[in-house]
Amino acid sequence: MSRATLTLLLTVAIGLFNLVSAAEDNWEYTFRPGDSLWIIAEKYTSSVNNWEELQRINNIAPGSAKTILPGTRIVIPISMLKLQPTPALVIAVSGAAYLVRADGTKADLIIGIELFSGDRVVTGERQTLRLQFADKSELQVLPNSEVVLDKLSHFKQTGMVDTRIRLNSGTVKTWVIKQKPGNNYEIRTPAAITAVRGTEFRLSSDESQISRAEVIEGLVAVAAGEDEKDVPDGYGIFVEIGKPLSDPVKLLTAPEVSDNQSADESKLEVSWVKLEAAVFYRYQLSTDANFDQITIDSRTEDNRLRLEELLPGQYFLRVRGVDEFDLEGFDTISRFVIEGQSFEDFYAWKATLPFELLQLDL
Repeated sequence: MSRATLTLLLTVAIGLFNLVSAAEDNWEYTFRPGDSLWIIAEKYTSSVNNWEELQRINNIAPGSAKTILPGTRIVIPISMLKLQPTPALVIAVSGAAYLVRADGTKADLIIGIELFSGDRVVTGERQTLRLQFADKSELQVLPNSEVVLDKLSHFKQTGMVDTRIRLNSGTVKTWVIKQKPGNNYEIRTPAAITAVRGTEFRLSSDESQISRAEVIEGLVAVAAGEDEKDVPDGYGIFVEIGKPLSDPVKLLTAPEVSDNQSADESKLEVSWVKLEAAVFYRYQLSTDANFDQITIDSRTEDNRLRLEELLPGQYFLRVRGVDEFDLEGFDTISRFVIEGQSFEDFYAWKATLPFELLQLDL
């Protein structure tokens, strides 16, 4: 290979590398009629004076900035864009979960309340809440969890967001809208950092500060120290502080759950086919399909479940297997209707009571 050919190949390679780097660090803008570098700097960046830097970055010759044609593409460093704090919104809450503001004040969480950077939310037994961010991504905080909203920023003119969350303990489930180039959505635990581009996944951090991520859909990048691994949908990963990441582990399939097998329609009795690698099963009962109103959150080593003393109404049961690494698999969600005691049964029961009790207003 000649020296000239080698030089040409190196030049092309360096150029491609620079293009990739630019795509990762810059936002691309297309000129519209009436645009100028001055207008773009004022509208999209932190200072109108950035127009000269934009001119330099995009190799626009001095004096020609006023003659840039519509359709011309330029790049703007993401760090130069306007940064606007945007609150998260509580869209569902169950139980008396509470909020600690960045200034230390405490308040109950209610639907419609806004949360800002630095705020901390805490849930206890049977308490859940769901947050919605600027890009319509959602985060469900499950019982016995503590979450800090480290950063909530939105570049309103471009639609890009920077969302950074800290899971100190407990479990969260996320639904992240497909991210635009330059967007950032990450959740930190004591053991790892999880970054996503658009996915559905669960993330937990237990008392031993072992973090687990279970990817239901999409792709998640998990980093611990200098170690980083991609986790595709259908796989989970776990990490302990100071130790390398595990290899991705295939999640358990969703168990096959029966219909209600109870002859008494005021009770719920179901079973499911055992999963070979399941150590136990996690089950949750909710009064809504989104599982924002969880009434029971428990576990069992058996493949049969009987729930009594349920109030009449509609219920949703979610069951999943848990493997030897405490990674939780895919859900099976079933809908059931619990019937109340009929008037005929009530009066038949009442007729058997002693006369003294019949005088009471039953």
